[in-house]
Amino acid sequence: MARILVEIACMKRLIIKFFRNKFILAFLFNLIYISFIHNINLFYIVRSKWECDRLQAEIDMMKEKNQTVDHDLKDLTTNHRTLERYARETFYMKRDNEDVYVIKTNY
Repeated sequence: MARILVEIACMKRLIIKFFRNKFILAFLFNLIYISFIHNINLFYIVRSKWECDRLQAEIDMMKEKNQTVDHDLKDLTTNHRTLERYARETFYMKRDNEDVYVIKTNY
């Protein structure tokens, strides 16, 4: 039992000696200040990183979508059959000797 008390007292002295060091205290104070108190704190940095990742994913998605639209535009401007198919499907255009029936479903 006495040995445990001696070890606790020794640990207590080491902890007190550790925290009396002015460099350790300055480091801890700055760490707490930067992490929680300052305007650009740790939470702001993490939140900004998440938002940056989300926006980068959105940019990648838009680039992919832009490539498909460019491919479709190139196909529409170069291929006459594709242009005709697009006009028929989107604007319900027809030739003079044809009838067009539009069937819409509700689901």
